[in-house]
Amino acid sequence: MQRKLVVAVAAVAAVGLAIGGASVAAQGPSKHSNPLVLNLISQATAINNVVDTGPAGFSPGDLYVFSDRYFLASGPDEQVGSVDGRCVLIDPAAVRFDCSVTNTLTGAGGLAAGHIMAAGPLTLSRGSTSTFAIVGGTGPYRTARGDATVQLGPPEGPHQVTVNLILKP
Repeated sequence: MQRKLVVAVAAVAAVGLAIGGASVAAQGPSKHSNPLVLNLISQATAINNVVDTGPAGFSPGDLYVFSDRYFLASGPDEQVGSVDGRCVLIDPAAVRFDCSVTNTLTGAGGLAAGHIMAAGPLTLSRGSTSTFAIVGGTGPYRTARGDATVQLGPPEGPHQVTVNLILKP
């Protein structure tokens, strides 16, 4: 179960990374028909906890809580923010979760400081692809919309992330 948790956290971190990296688009407009597309990678950390809320073991309602670091693919050595998230286990047999992610951008890497939120289902299986909705943000990201697709790699990553970010409605 711990190995599965690392994959889940890394995947959610990848979504966070996608959204954080997507903030590069804050300098220019994007449109629904022509969103800014970013290709990113994620990196997991050791902060990764499971809260067993129901029957002992993997069961509906169990929670993952985590805090990860994220980087732009074009500058993978410079941390540009953090990703905090929580996922609720929905279906243990399908290893399916519902997740909410908050991305805090620090202003590093030429990105504007602020927060971007994402939410959506996560299937916890190496090679699976999950899509999260970008649901809003603060400051320069207050009009953020779009989606982030995460393809899971090994538990420690890297995970391939593609972001379609729209900042102007």
